[in-house]
Amino acid sequence: MKQLLLGLPLLAISACTPQPSQPAGPTTSPAVQQVGYPAGSPSNTTPAFDGAYDGQFINNLSVGKTTLECPNLSVAPALQIRNGLAQFKAVVGTFQGYITPQGALTMQAERGQTFQGQIDPYYVLTGRVTGNCIYDTSWKRSKIY
Repeated sequence: MKQLLLGLPLLAISACTPQPSQPAGPTTSPAVQQVGYPAGSPSNTTPAFDGAYDGQFINNLSVGKTTLECPNLSVAPALQIRNGLAQFKAVVGTFQGYITPQGALTMQAERGQTFQGQIDPYYVLTGRVTGNCIYDTSWKRSKIY
């Protein structure tokens, strides 16, 4: 049961889009690897916010959707920032984008979902995921790279 609950945060952001069957990749490496086309600019970024960020909450704001389409969950998936490139994995794909020196972050997933947020002076990232479902999310830096 505990393993089932640990996997639920990944479904919160991704349950809105049907997915083809794919083998699961390794999840133990903290390295951030660019996939697809990240939002933002690698020339307008900073490593000042680099680190591992733990999910604090997810608030489902999806109107007119069932909980099967857009589940209500309480914790966002882990997020990492390395060399200014932010990334988190969900079933719909990998969200990624470059953080600006001012702490603004826009990320995109391969299937069109987006995240827009801001890191505050206490290294708390808050923002919104939009796509078929809408979630407000928050992360707090737990480890500095």
